[in-house]
Amino acid sequence: MRLRDLHRTSGFHVALLFFATFGAASLALFGFLYLETRSYGRTSAYEWVQWESARLSRLTSAQLRERTDTWEAFERGGRPLTVFNSQGQRIAGADLPFPQSAPIDKPFELTQTVNGETLPFYSMLSRLPDGNLLLVSRSAKVLEALETALVDTFAWGTGGTVAIGIVGAIIFGVGSLRQIEAITFSAEQIMRGDLSERLPQRGLSADFGHLTNVVNEMLDQLERLMQEVKGVNENIAHDLRTPLTRVMASLERSLRNAETADDFRVVNEDVLGELRQIVVRFSALLRISELEDRVRRSGFGSVDLVRILDDAFEYYAPIAADKGVSLIWTKPAAAVIVDGDASLLFEAVSNLVDNGIKFTPRGGWVQLAATAEPLGLSVADNGCGIAPEEVDRVKQRYQRSNRVCSYSGFGIGLSLVESIARLHNLNFILEDNAPGCRASIQCSSENSAPI
Repeated sequence: MRLRDLHRTSGFHVALLFFATFGAASLALFGFLYLETRSYGRTSAYEWVQWESARLSRLTSAQLRERTDTWEAFERGGRPLTVFNSQGQRIAGADLPFPQSAPIDKPFELTQTVNGETLPFYSMLSRLPDGNLLLVSRSAKVLEALETALVDTFAWGTGGTVAIGIVGAIIFGVGSLRQIEAITFSAEQIMRGDLSERLPQRGLSADFGHLTNVVNEMLDQLERLMQEVKGVNENIAHDLRTPLTRVMASLERSLRNAETADDFRVVNEDVLGELRQIVVRFSALLRISELEDRVRRSGFGSVDLVRILDDAFEYYAPIAADKGVSLIWTKPAAAVIVDGDASLLFEAVSNLVDNGIKFTPRGGWVQLAATAEPLGLSVADNGCGIAPEEVDRVKQRYQRSNRVCSYSGFGIGLSLVESIARLHNLNFILEDNAPGCRASIQCSSENSAPI
């Protein structure tokens, strides 16, 4: 994005929206202040002329004439006083013409021409006891000057606000451009194949920061999946090379050396055994790929973990007895309910129990447990265990602990459990049981139940 795109940025739009909102509020406030000031000034002027007319009307003719003779000083202050006879001729006071259509004893606005200058007044015409008329006025120039000053102040303030608003919008827009440019640069690096690149988070606004955090988590997941795919391809090539080589060698030997049907049968049995192992590995890989597909979550429902462990105990108790391992299951009184897929959770438990029995020597034990706090289940044993530095590695496909290399297996069982737990938004935790291993599938502390 370039500066010509400034007007399309969210920062520029937000700044303009804020400016428009603030401008509308300022306009409404000014209108209110202007109307209130104008109303207050007029009301005060009318109240003064009414009060002054009532006060002067109580004076005698001699006192009133004396007042009007000395009224020049008040004229300079914008408060002229004039006395007219009943015919409207000026008797005393300021040199103002008689207002022909003015009401008696009611305030009104008066515009008079004095010395060639048109002047506005707030006035009141009162009838005196002797029949004469008294005109009390107050100049409106002060109030008009105040109203003009208010309008000028608002005009200058509006101009300054517009300038500040435009500058602020440009600053916010440039800030948005910089943030978008940084994000765009990182996104281009990712599109070129650098999956280790992440969107920047420093110097970003809260909304951009939250968005980039979510995108970075998505990229972490994508990088992990790509690394797994790469690792799976390498492991498949490595693991299939040996059995396929053996299959080819067996077939070549049978072609060269086998002379009877029994010889061919022996070779075919060996080849079938190798092919079965290959099929098992591919089936496990397909199963994990199926679990990575989130569509499987659509069939989730309420599952009782106690029932899952009941079924696992019933299925594996004879197998454990044949090996001389004690399978321990203390059933809790209450159900432990989670939201999930019963068959997948049983498959995860089956892998854990099978590993526990396999890697526990004769005379050892494997214990099943289900708990409501934290919500989840666990399978513990006192077998060979897993070294702490191998805990993360053994959850990956085709990875096995160095302590169990003498046992048969493909290193897929724990990765299958990890995929099932991730599908249920559960944590798969491997811990040292001193001796042995404890494998737990449980909710994180932030969630009260899996979703």
